[in-house]
Amino acid sequence: MTTAEFIPVFGPYAHRLDEILTPDRYFSEHALRAAAAEVTDSDVELPLRPEEHTV
Repeated sequence: MTTAEFIPVFGPYAHRLDEILTPDRYFSEHALRAAAAEVTDSDVELPLRPEEHTV
């Protein structure tokens, strides 16, 4: 998917995530850092096709 195709489809979601994850808007910076520390960067819990896995 090119950028021109991506932005109309996923741009609003990316913008909303940026808004939600702005420190002290909905969550404190401390809470965001604590949550980020828990991310394992694994897709094992997602029902992905073999070619979509990152691990």
